[in-house]
Amino acid sequence: MKSPAVEWTLGIGYLAFLDYVRARGEADGDTASEVVRELVARHPIGRPAFAAVVAAGAYAFHRHIVNPLNIKET
Repeated sequence: MKSPAVEWTLGIGYLAFLDYVRARGEADGDTASEVVRELVARHPIGRPAFAAVVAAGAYAFHRHIVNPLNIKET
């Protein structure tokens, strides 16, 4: 396939659609947010660990997208 944007849209779209379908029923722990919420609540360091993972992921994604070597000055 010559269009990576379409591939990513289809891949992420499938997961979003699956989560939407599962969320239409009862809250029985089958959506992504319910699974993560249960993992965070089950462990004593769940909240700080979740915050650290989100912050580290956001930082890493930012560094990946805004890489100083790839930015062209105008």
